[in-house]
Amino acid sequence: MAGSWSVVRCPACRNCHGTRGQPRQCPHCGQPLPSTTPIITTAETSAQLRIEVALANTPEELRDELRKKLESMDEPLVASSSSSPRALFTAIRKAVGDDMILRRSDVQTILDSHDSEQPVDDLLEKMELDGTLVRQQDGTWLLLE
Repeated sequence: MAGSWSVVRCPACRNCHGTRGQPRQCPHCGQPLPSTTPIITTAETSAQLRIEVALANTPEELRDELRKKLESMDEPLVASSSSSPRALFTAIRKAVGDDMILRRSDVQTILDSHDSEQPVDDLLEKMELDGTLVRQQDGTWLLLE
């Protein structure tokens, strides 16, 4: 299947993600993926891939209902490239200094410059939960990656 996407499940964190070719490491936990990592399903388009990854990460008893809702949407879920998680993370990495310290105002400036409507606190909380940031006592965050 030239040009197709694969959905794989990380054996360490059990999260699924899409990949082309042999997966090297999990984007969720960073663990290296063995060559024997099973392929859960495949997709021919990125829109189909988004649906398949969402379904693979959803409890089995909710998948049928979620599939119907996702497939019935008139427009596929598309994130603008400027407010994608990757673009925001790249901008955050550029914003921190050598000390790797991030301030709430820095994140607000980045979100504003990317025309993102995501609240600052939601992004900071998500990054803390992902293990990308550690909150410090002085109201700043330490970027770990």
